[in-house]
Amino acid sequence: MLHRFRRQGHAVTVDLAEVTFMDSTGLTTLMDAHLAARANGWTFGIRRASRAVRRVFDLAGVDALLDE
Repeated sequence: MLHRFRRQGHAVTVDLAEVTFMDSTGLTTLMDAHLAARANGWTFGIRRASRAVRRVFDLAGVDALLDE
């Protein structure tokens, strides 16, 4: 779905406030979207990350990707 939104030029903000579990697959998907946004001028953001999501991002050393 993110690929489709990017191809169509839709801005995307992902709200992760209710996410109770995230593994490396979810992290990779969000990081790929972030990198695609930077490379292509696509508007993509991540906001309201839950504690579980923050922990995964923090452990991976990419917590700067989280919008506040």
